[in-house]
Amino acid sequence: MRYEKNIIARHEEDVIVRHEAICINKHRLPRNDVRTIPIYLYLLSIYRNSPTFMLMSDKSISGKITFIHHEKNRAVIEYIDNGKKKTIQADISEKEQQKLKEQKIIKKPHRFLMGDQVSFILKKTGANGSQQYASNLQYQYNTLLELLLNKAQTENKFLGYIKVSDDNYFIKEIDSYLFFPLTVSPYEIAPTEKEAADPVYFKFEKIDKPEKISASLYNHNYIPEFLIAVQHFKKQTVVDATIRKITAFGIHIDLIKDKLPTKLNIDESLTKKIVDKSLVVNSIIPVKIKHLSPLKIVVEFAG
Repeated sequence: MRYEKNIIARHEEDVIVRHEAICINKHRLPRNDVRTIPIYLYLLSIYRNSPTFMLMSDKSISGKITFIHHEKNRAVIEYIDNGKKKTIQADISEKEQQKLKEQKIIKKPHRFLMGDQVSFILKKTGANGSQQYASNLQYQYNTLLELLLNKAQTENKFLGYIKVSDDNYFIKEIDSYLFFPLTVSPYEIAPTEKEAADPVYFKFEKIDKPEKISASLYNHNYIPEFLIAVQHFKKQTVVDATIRKITAFGIHIDLIKDKLPTKLNIDESLTKKIVDKSLVVNSIIPVKIKHLSPLKIVVEFAG
């Protein structure tokens, strides 16, 4: 019976094969005697805690992310092995990060950037373990990012190129080549491919939370209706809105030529109007803008 590969757990197969000569030759165990299995397992448990075993299995390796394929959520990591420079790929998807968090390998998810120093464990996959990949990926630090954030504390203005991937916008800082998610307002005209060819100025958002950092443009091309809404907000004038949908959670309305959708919370007075049918879909309702930002508009009933 080939107990070394059939009885002992499959995921330890590579380690067992490598330690076979050590365990059997050093302790003179017969290779094909099933009665020696308990002794074999005991010896293997000792070798599990040895440095030799760690080098062959779960040793943490340090490396640097040199490329990120955003569409595939894959990162290329460069690391040194026995004095030789090597590369390996890792899964950096949100799903993988959540799994590592649930396994308590990481404390919180991280959005990886080029230049990130990381640690990982080398794993094998494919037929006969012919392919390797980086598992248990953990962020350590990023010197380039730290330099940018330090600069942003005093002068938060940078130059970069806009990149579009699957309808998502990113900006690549011109010196570090680091990519950051670019926040585009729903009330502005999104940058075109032609505009993406030229460098633009941007600033960092949430610089106190590097794991959530994003960027926004210095200059925005807002739609005319949003600029009109800004004036109504400043003067606190009443705006006529059109009701598009009524649900138990709120009244969905359109502002300023039906170009600015938002939601109106339902209070007691509005509930009565909905019940007596004085407010229905396509009705005109007066509102005031109580909060306005490039990302959100909040209104209240002004009747």
